[in-house]
Amino acid sequence: MKRLIFCAAMACALVASLGAQVLDKPAATVRLTKTESITVTQLQKQVQAFEASAHRVLTTDERKQVLDSMVAQILLLQAAAKENVVVSDPQLKAALATYEQQLGQGYGLGRPLTDAELQQYVKSTGQTYDVFLKSLRDQQTAYSYIQKKRPNIADSVKQPTDQDIQDYYDQNKRNFFMDDMITFRHIFIDTTQLTSKDDRDKAAKHADDILKELKAGAAFTDLVTKYSDDSRSKYNGGLYPSLFRNDDQRRQAFGTPFFDALFKMKKGETSAVLQSNAGFHIVQIVDRLDARLLGLDDKIPPQNTATVRDTVKSAILINRQNAAWTQAQAELVADLKKTAEVNIFNDNIVW
Repeated sequence: MKRLIFCAAMACALVASLGAQVLDKPAATVRLTKTESITVTQLQKQVQAFEASAHRVLTTDERKQVLDSMVAQILLLQAAAKENVVVSDPQLKAALATYEQQLGQGYGLGRPLTDAELQQYVKSTGQTYDVFLKSLRDQQTAYSYIQKKRPNIADSVKQPTDQDIQDYYDQNKRNFFMDDMITFRHIFIDTTQLTSKDDRDKAAKHADDILKELKAGAAFTDLVTKYSDDSRSKYNGGLYPSLFRNDDQRRQAFGTPFFDALFKMKKGETSAVLQSNAGFHIVQIVDRLDARLLGLDDKIPPQNTATVRDTVKSAILINRQNAAWTQAQAELVADLKKTAEVNIFNDNIVW
């Protein structure tokens, strides 16, 4: 059930500093134990977040659904406070770790995001980190309350059968196409902070000199430790996370000429000095896999720790858990509304 606490987008989208009141028209007022207002500005921020994700304008009915989610969140938090349900700092830390793990997987890093990377990600969404932490704590509090009131949610979820797994795979085959993949080591000379041509020329010569040492017989891994500016791979033999040919984000970060040069290399091959948007690289291809459709019993690169069957089974189970979770939440919110006072100002929702 721990995995259910993160619909990552929802954690940020449904909760956004509802306590910060401004002089604004109300979209709704909610009272279970105390009166709280959801302003039009707050609603607009949430609607805009959904519209950015969906790449379209939401209808009035969809805006009402967003508002209803915000109302539900207030009711759950007030109910949690009434029953002294709180989230401890260790629980919040665990939630952050899970969030970082999910984002790392989503970006194909093969590792969790670091705390610094998470803060940068939050900044890119237009939030402050403090607002993000409050949103996450609120989401966790609502989760803990629902779990307290519906402790047997997991018991209602059926395990996927072999036929369920086969059907899901057949319906989603395109998601199991693996593009060309390479794994490489590199010696990296960073030029991102160099502003003058003279400094960049010196960096290029430095890279050439390292290549000469390599050709003279120096061990690649020794040169990584001695010279590389990539702090993450410096003490790991220069090993860089695996790249897929269709990884447009990293293609843009490195630059297409460098990216394409990597995929022209063969397993075991060592490059000359290559230039990317970030600097100079000497690359050694550790492994290379050609594009293909993965079967149910194939392991999924690059980690190779789980098969497609394992992943499909997990996806079905998570979908069923989320459905059960959503149903439990809807039932609890409906019960809370029976004793709460909720006012929706429909005229203010139209803009």
